[in-house]
Amino acid sequence: MKRRGSRGGSLLEVLASMALFAIVASSITALSVQTIRRTSENRHGTGAALLAQQEMERVRALDYPNITNTSSSAMMSNQSYTISTGVQTDVPAANMKTITVTVSWYGPEGSKSYVLKTIYTDITAS
Repeated sequence: MKRRGSRGGSLLEVLASMALFAIVASSITALSVQTIRRTSENRHGTGAALLAQQEMERVRALDYPNITNTSSSAMMSNQSYTISTGVQTDVPAANMKTITVTVSWYGPEGSKSYVLKTIYTDITAS
């Protein structure tokens, strides 16, 4: 025995289910794309922070008179970084140097940079 009005009901239910599935699938896809983008940004930012810290440690190992402006580049996880070290002598006071390490990169998230600053003092000055 078949019910007369039930043939179209299941087709309508299938269409509603497919529409709901499409909405949920597109939301999950958008969320996945954002997650991948943010993961990439975080990886690049972490790499820049690591390179800045390494450069600061390299500068710290130098004798006070040998601390000067430098520029270099590095690759990490298939990402190219530019490392610039700026030195201001006698800032903020005599026998002090303000050192600014800037790590810049260009990735899918656009142009970004990470800056690390510190002050070194010449403890050997009389």
